[in-house]
Amino acid sequence: MSDKTPFVGAIGRHKAGTVYQFDMHYGLEFGIVTRGKKDFIFPDSTIHLSAGNVWFCGMWEPHGRAAGGQPNEDINIIIWPPALACLHFDEAPEFDWLAPFTVPPKQRPQTNETTRGAMLEVGAKMKKCLETAGAQRNLWMRLYVMEAILLMAHDYKMRDKVKLPAGSAEPLNQVLKRFFERRGLMTTADAAKMCGMRRNTFSVMFRRLMGLPFADFALRYRLNSSASSLRRTDDSIKSIALFWGFVDTSHFDRLFAKFYGCTPHEYREKMPILR
Repeated sequence: MSDKTPFVGAIGRHKAGTVYQFDMHYGLEFGIVTRGKKDFIFPDSTIHLSAGNVWFCGMWEPHGRAAGGQPNEDINIIIWPPALACLHFDEAPEFDWLAPFTVPPKQRPQTNETTRGAMLEVGAKMKKCLETAGAQRNLWMRLYVMEAILLMAHDYKMRDKVKLPAGSAEPLNQVLKRFFERRGLMTTADAAKMCGMRRNTFSVMFRRLMGLPFADFALRYRLNSSASSLRRTDDSIKSIALFWGFVDTSHFDRLFAKFYGCTPHEYREKMPILR
């Protein structure tokens, strides 16, 4: 994902009883169940969904999913975070497009009897867009994502929006580029210095744009990359832990289990190998 490709979508079709291991990723996630039922699972809560219901998942937020007793279909959109964080319209300057992804899971908006049908219509438009190639596909997808979030704002109080200096996203993009090049081994102070900002100023900006503190962003990136290494290589767990900046395997095991619900060894045994 990038500013050129801010929305990546897929049509998911799942067999009854299918369960997916916990995962987390950089992009925000928005989805609509178009047929059947499913559970969207967070470490401390589970959201039961049926046709017309939606889910929101924040950046690097651990989550899993399970199909119900019948097959289901959904539309799944992964969103480049600045694409929403930097949206601004003069007619509604305080509207916070990122809010549904960053409040606690139990506080995130959901469709009701009034909006469920309208959300299914949005899902049908997204599905048609995903099945159609064209130069304007990303523009249509942006429009449909915005329409879905606006539908959810019918009785949902958005948080107070933090005002950011103009052009805030550009230095942040440069920091992220350097961050990914260095395998995430960067402190908040290092990142702030790169932006020419004070540490506290950078922390407020980062949390507002990305939905979590920079230190948590860095940790979750390293854990996600470690999980990928477990699936893609035969390297020992100790060498993977050291490569991604964890001081020892016990420290790595503890943090990994906190976010993935199992140890690195168990994760490697459960997940399909990708090589």
